[in-house]
Amino acid sequence: MGSISDLISIVDADPDLGELLDEPQRLDARRQALTRMRRLTPGKWDAAGAREPDTHHQGFLVIDGLITREVEVLGRRCVELLGPGDVLRPWHWDAEGSHVHAEVGWIVLEPTRLAVLDHGLVTRMTPWPQLGLELFNRGTRRAHSLAIVLAITHHQRLDDRLLLTLWHLAERWGRVRPDGIVVPLPLSHQRLADLVGAHRPSVTTAIGDLTRAGTVSRGAGGWVLHGSPPEQLRHHRLLGMSTTT
Repeated sequence: MGSISDLISIVDADPDLGELLDEPQRLDARRQALTRMRRLTPGKWDAAGAREPDTHHQGFLVIDGLITREVEVLGRRCVELLGPGDVLRPWHWDAEGSHVHAEVGWIVLEPTRLAVLDHGLVTRMTPWPQLGLELFNRGTRRAHSLAIVLAITHHQRLDDRLLLTLWHLAERWGRVRPDGIVVPLPLSHQRLADLVGAHRPSVTTAIGDLTRAGTVSRGAGGWVLHGSPPEQLRHHRLLGMSTTT
């Protein structure tokens, strides 16, 4: 599932990359640092089949959309949400690096565009090494985010895990509204259960408790958080949130 389409400059694909360059550099990069786009439609994604060996394929940069990576071990599943700005190599799994067998699947939740990161693009970006460094840093940030998720799953109380998870997601995707902070993601009870390491019925019960406590509600735009972040997250600046009306 997915198709290759027209070319795009890497600094247009990700405006944050363009902010690393001054105006003349940005104009040059817009003309020269071009790459192909791959469009994905919602549903299961055959990520292994997306590899392009003849082009020294390094991976993808998510331009827009939403994808999940689902890793299952002995019937228990965890989910990672990936969105704009994330760098991924979806076919890479080091089967020799672990004695634990894991099944990895990818699901496209929203129409998604990916910028192809191949050897040609790396060569064309050579005049602006800060772009390559930032793409490398994206992997580090993704690992940091996963470490936070892992730490959250170690909290004993399920309602704490759910609230911390929703606030962690709000740091990146949250939008400020008069009634609270909305997390505009398709998070069913089952997907929340996969995120926090619990069973769906238990999540439904815990969500009910949080709703009655007035800390969480479900709106047309997604889950809405009310009040202030938990003490464990108050050092976060919630940089990803935008204001909506």
